[in-house]
Amino acid sequence: MMNTQLGIIFMMLLIPLNIFAEKYEVKGKVTDNNKEPLVGATVVISGTTEGSVVGFDGSYIIKGLEPGEYTFTVSYIGCKQEQHTIKLTNNEEISFMLDEDDLLMGEIVVTAGGIKNTISSARATERMAPMVVNVVSGAAIELSPDLNVADVMQRISGVSLEQSNAGVGSYAIVRGMPKRYSYTLVNGVKIPSPDNKNRYVPLDMFPSELMDRIEVTKALTPDMEGDAVGGAMNLVMKNAPDNFMFKVNASVGMSTLFSKDGIPFRSYSQNNTDYNSPHSKHPAGYSASINDFTNNNHGQTQSYNPIDYNLGLSVGDRFFNNKLGLVIAGNVQSLHRGSETDFFTLGAYNIEDNTVAVQTMQEREYSSYLFRGGFHNKLDYQFNHNHSISLYNAYIYEREDQVRENNRILFTNYDFESKTGEVVHRTRNRTTEQSIYNSTLQGNHQLTARWKMDWSGVYSMAQRIRPDQLDFRRRITHLGGNILAYDIDRYEYLPTRQWEDNSDRDLSFYINTQIDLSSQFNIKLGGMYRDKERENNFVQYNFKPDTEFYESAITRKDRDWRYDEITWELGNPRGSSSNPLNYDASEKISSAYTQFKWDIDKKIELVGGVRAEHTIQGYELRNLGDFSTLDPIGEQEYTDFLPSFHAKYIVNNKTNIRTSYFRSVIRPGFFEIVPYNIGSAYSDSEFDERGNPDLKRTLANNIDLRFEFFPSPQDNLFIGAFYKDINDPIEEGIVVDGNSTYLQPGNYGNATNYGLEFDMTKFFRQFGVKANYTFTESSITTDKVIYEREDVNDNSSDIVAREVEQTRPLQGQSRHIGNISLLYRNPDRGLEFQLANVFTGKRIAQLTAYYEKDYWQESMWQLDFSAEKTFDFGLVVFLKARNLLDTERVWYINQGITETQVDYESQGNVGDNLVVRNDRYGRNFLIGLKYKF
Repeated sequence: MMNTQLGIIFMMLLIPLNIFAEKYEVKGKVTDNNKEPLVGATVVISGTTEGSVVGFDGSYIIKGLEPGEYTFTVSYIGCKQEQHTIKLTNNEEISFMLDEDDLLMGEIVVTAGGIKNTISSARATERMAPMVVNVVSGAAIELSPDLNVADVMQRISGVSLEQSNAGVGSYAIVRGMPKRYSYTLVNGVKIPSPDNKNRYVPLDMFPSELMDRIEVTKALTPDMEGDAVGGAMNLVMKNAPDNFMFKVNASVGMSTLFSKDGIPFRSYSQNNTDYNSPHSKHPAGYSASINDFTNNNHGQTQSYNPIDYNLGLSVGDRFFNNKLGLVIAGNVQSLHRGSETDFFTLGAYNIEDNTVAVQTMQEREYSSYLFRGGFHNKLDYQFNHNHSISLYNAYIYEREDQVRENNRILFTNYDFESKTGEVVHRTRNRTTEQSIYNSTLQGNHQLTARWKMDWSGVYSMAQRIRPDQLDFRRRITHLGGNILAYDIDRYEYLPTRQWEDNSDRDLSFYINTQIDLSSQFNIKLGGMYRDKERENNFVQYNFKPDTEFYESAITRKDRDWRYDEITWELGNPRGSSSNPLNYDASEKISSAYTQFKWDIDKKIELVGGVRAEHTIQGYELRNLGDFSTLDPIGEQEYTDFLPSFHAKYIVNNKTNIRTSYFRSVIRPGFFEIVPYNIGSAYSDSEFDERGNPDLKRTLANNIDLRFEFFPSPQDNLFIGAFYKDINDPIEEGIVVDGNSTYLQPGNYGNATNYGLEFDMTKFFRQFGVKANYTFTESSITTDKVIYEREDVNDNSSDIVAREVEQTRPLQGQSRHIGNISLLYRNPDRGLEFQLANVFTGKRIAQLTAYYEKDYWQESMWQLDFSAEKTFDFGLVVFLKARNLLDTERVWYINQGITETQVDYESQGNVGDNLVVRNDRYGRNFLIGLKYKF
């Protein structure tokens, strides 16, 4: 017993006595001269990494300090650093008030990297920028309910989204301008698009987790490329931090659409898919056989409650006395999305009352498996204070495996009352792979005290592949609501399989140089050259049931035949490769600009100049075959001078008044100027389409006015107005050619677009409100078709199609869009909540051939929620929930429902607008963990 007690005493003597010393804490607040909290400021014990970050109520706390003398260093972007030394003998409460340093602020906003992801830095950038810009910080992105850049974008004032069939928002509509009128940058350089028809980049490809911030510039300066009317979206990727950074996260979730009460999630295996068509693997003119195709990749499976997951990792640090910086970040997402859709197509036209009958009803179920991956790294080296260089690489990938099951009812062949008649069941299996690779080498050089230069060399490649897309139809006979028979037709509804792929390759070089003639006046000169090459390939084959199989199977009408269960014959051995959709295109753009900046008495800032852009755009068709009458080569060449002027009046250090003017150019997409001609069955629209080699570029004059007030580092109030005069806008219109009617891009005179914007953020201690609203009005006149009697006075005369002009808003433009988010942030408890609402007013969703019969989308609300709990040791638990109200997307035409349509429409009452589409997407949930070090 004695030995045990002596042992315990001996062990206690070995324990350092200082663990029994009492420990204290230091807390307080950090504010500016106006006693506003400096959120994100740091309070650090000098000579150590121990400290605290100031929360949204302006408070900080440092715990576990032993008695002794400490020096605290307080830092904040744009403020003078402050130090305070105390001798700690008890708990202390010390508050700091920092003075603003405008010179430091301007320099940090332009050059700093790792500090750009804070909310306060975003507000500072908006205040200091020479043009109209909106910034979303990395911190705001991290808390939002969004997993990709597109969803983040819709929360910016003046921005709405265009959604896919699966309910995934892909393209941004800025200030009511269709998606062609904006462009996307990554780290300040333009990237090509994988889209098969257009230049715009699908923003849902980019995981939001890779972003340091997102900048939307709504008024271009001369040193920016001039092809934006709506805005330029700059995706600033994560940068190397000042200290070691390690972040990892993992989350899982699901969509309620595919629950037991919803629809099944359908999938198919692409493991056996041949990504190269028989045509591409053999010399021109090759006749394929049925042995060149496999059926093993089109067998379907069904499941319920498939699990989503999201994984992310970021690592960064600086080495060699902070000269070398490195950041590596990656993200992988596996998601299941889809919709349950009723879709109605228009048919017979009633010339007596200018109405269109609904011809078919389609019950569609979409299942989309989305696999997204993003990786980027940045390496920068600072030789000295005057010279630095960086290398940036990014690879973004998205694959969508989509199954569309569709029951199509032709009303003339079906009796809704007895539920008897013919239904066409259609299956479409479609895989779309898109990728963007970008590599950028950049240098920054301070050549003399008044002369600096930067340059960028860029290689980018964007690709899109759709291998072996299947479209398979069969006929079903209903009797009293029961299935009487299935039929795979040998002569009608022939299945098709098609291969599409395209690529855009960019080689670009940018150079900018700035000379400071005085502390108030500088001149900036620069230029850009881009060499773009595009390749597009398309081939389609059709099939019919093998004779022997068909004769034996036709008597078995008791089952729904799957494609992989049938023996097929090849209908067109050479496919459809000889058409204008196989082409090579190129574009060479050379630009130069001159720009000045003049600060007058620290109250007025003027930025202006002119940019010149020279464009050579052309195409060459391959393997024309039956289209040999077309000119195989086309080219356009033009030069545009694009002036701009921006004025900012600095009322005080919290208030700005801005006005700006800029001229911009929108070039046609390659696909639009190629003289292709494809039927509605093979396009993404409901109409036959053809290209327009005579399509001209669009020129626009843009005016902006904005009042800005920054009551605190994280708060803002913006009130703005804009006006756009658009010459030769490019829109899809209707062309009647003999007995055929085509949807074709064209230039339609002039269009106008104007509106008002309101944007505010306000925190009340831990609570905050973020809201924005945009009113937009636009007008454009295009050609439509109307059917009339050849002789209006003779009811027996022939019915003919006539082109008429229709004035309407721009496609995709809502008169009213807005966001309102309720925020709660308590740094002391590590709690953050956000309840976010997005409102999109009615807008034209799709153009139709008929006069005043465009498809409109009804106004809709989307409610999302996110929450985070942070623990002291760096672990974060988070929840993201989207579309809590299960909001449906509804399309309609401005035509009343008739009594005969109510029975099958089931969407309203007689006289209501005729609904032509209804999509339900379900709710999506994710719950996960993050760890930050």
